[in-house]
Amino acid sequence: MNDNRLAAGLALLIAVPAMVWAIRDFREGRARLLIASRRSRTETTRAENPKRFWRYTAVNAVACGVIVVFAVLLFFKPPE
Repeated sequence: MNDNRLAAGLALLIAVPAMVWAIRDFREGRARLLIASRRSRTETTRAENPKRFWRYTAVNAVACGVIVVFAVLLFFKPPE
């Protein structure tokens, strides 16, 4: 196993649970910004603030999507 595949596997190991967590929160009607600091308040509900809810959901989806796409590309990159 080369280093590219190891890095891709580790990235997927981090991204997949984050996606599951974001989907579970979406179904419950709340959203937490996954890339934010723990000190700032980054949680909202659909009923409380729908605009922020959809913004957080979109940022989470894009972040997880980018990580997964680059991990898959890195996994299939031929060794040099």
